[in-house]
Amino acid sequence: MNWETLMCFGDSITIGARSYCGYPEYAGNLLEKKLGNNWNVINLAVCGYTAMDLARYISSNFSNLKQFEPGIISILIGTNDVKKNTLPSDFEIAYRQVILKALLLSCNRNVVLIKLPFFPKNVAYPYNFGMNNKVDSCNEIIDQLAVNYNLRAMEFHLNDADLFDGVHLNATGSKNTGAQLSRFIEADKGLVQIKEIPAMAKDAIAGNILKDFVGNDLSTFKAKNG
Repeated sequence: MNWETLMCFGDSITIGARSYCGYPEYAGNLLEKKLGNNWNVINLAVCGYTAMDLARYISSNFSNLKQFEPGIISILIGTNDVKKNTLPSDFEIAYRQVILKALLLSCNRNVVLIKLPFFPKNVAYPYNFGMNNKVDSCNEIIDQLAVNYNLRAMEFHLNDADLFDGVHLNATGSKNTGAQLSRFIEADKGLVQIKEIPAMAKDAIAGNILKDFVGNDLSTFKAKNG
């Protein structure tokens, strides 16, 4: 049997806490249909995890995880650090450990960092709109670590219809982000060319431009057949 392995680390956003499947499973399903091979999806997200929780989890389970020989690893972690007001310096230390352990797990250094989504207006407590400053700070750290380790960073493009409570993905959002991750991997394989879409930054949210802030269907990255 011919297969590839997608391993995804994260928290409740990745596990699909408000949907039956998470975005990793939806990505794997799309990749099977488009690439014609089997995709073994290992969704290792845990609700409530911070970056340090994740680093310690990988350490405790390293030998078991290594046997999967993932072809690509994605990391989306930090939203709970924002909620818990983790110091930026501590977040960087923990995130760096996550990257190092992911690189040791990977057989080809194929690790992609996914930046934290910003919170829209009317986000549900215990989160609040003002926390976007902390999200921005975490994303700056993620961007810099991506440069330091020569890794790629991507960003999910979301609108109101993707979110259950302004934080967690609903079923539509999980499918949407799964399609975006699938497109990212398809581009790796030369099957599509991803055209950049402006990221949903703080100024876009402040302007309440969430429904369709670039005037396009946000269900996937804008792409054309390669």
